[in-house]
Amino acid sequence: MFVIKSFLGLLFISGIVTILSLFSCSREAYNLSVDTVIADSKTKQPIPGAYFDITCTYQDNIDQSVAEEQQVQSDVTGNVSVSFKKGYLLNCKATCPGYLNYKKKLYAKKRLPDTLFLIKEPEKTDLQLSVLTGYNLDEKTPFIRIKKTDTGLLKHKKQPNEIWGYDFINNRATTNLDSADVWLDPKSTLSSLIFNANRNGGIYPVFKQELSQSFFLEIEYVPELKYLNSYKTTGDEKGYFIKCRDGKRIVKLVPDNYLCVVEYKQGKDRITETGVRLNYIIQKDTVNSNKFPLVVIYELLNKAQTTSLNSSEKGLPEPDPKALR
Repeated sequence: MFVIKSFLGLLFISGIVTILSLFSCSREAYNLSVDTVIADSKTKQPIPGAYFDITCTYQDNIDQSVAEEQQVQSDVTGNVSVSFKKGYLLNCKATCPGYLNYKKKLYAKKRLPDTLFLIKEPEKTDLQLSVLTGYNLDEKTPFIRIKKTDTGLLKHKKQPNEIWGYDFINNRATTNLDSADVWLDPKSTLSSLIFNANRNGGIYPVFKQELSQSFFLEIEYVPELKYLNSYKTTGDEKGYFIKCRDGKRIVKLVPDNYLCVVEYKQGKDRITETGVRLNYIIQKDTVNSNKFPLVVIYELLNKAQTTSLNSSEKGLPEPDPKALR
């Protein structure tokens, strides 16, 4: 009785193996050719140099399957092409630095999509955006300026100017220029500003002819050399890269295109502050400090509900300095 049961058990198992083998063979295809294009899911542009791994499983004998693997890279048109003598199951994987992995499993008699779209990885970054809206000016507004004091009792004496620079690392204005990253030189005029930068940092101008529209939404990678400690404007600048005083953090800076004049009284003294408000983005990630991911900046600008960076881009008239008193 035991022998009969064992024999029936073996016969049952053998039957299952045979059925699975027949199932595999029924789906098996011969002279397989896989041709597809790997492209960016957003831009729809082909991605050259992407890796395409594909494993083809075929029936080697009645009770054994074998997997054959191939790896190729996409050409300049994003195309990949592989072939197998036979198989019934394909496991495909497309990878590329900066993109999420694409995986697809299908039976050999079914076609792979003509295009495999890869989705970009979420950007790992630490960008902080500060964009001005309207003509607001308060203690939190990024504002570099020269403060002059007219003391009524001492008119014959020349009062020293007080220079306020900006500390991008801590997001604050400061009179301690050793802790400031950029400030205005007292020799600045309405027609020509002079920006000074910390000796451990620097300023790098970007001109209108280098851009098609917006400095914030163009030029993803930071220049490495030729930062200046002092720069006199010509009027052709669209923005500036600022290297902070730590030599690591980088700022994309778009100043207002006009001097802002504020006048008020403190006791008997009359104070005049002449300066420039700042729009900026700081890359606080010192590991990836050489890159400003444009996709992230675009999202930040949308979140801030603004697409304009200064009065000239908004198409608004320049304010009357008297209105800012």
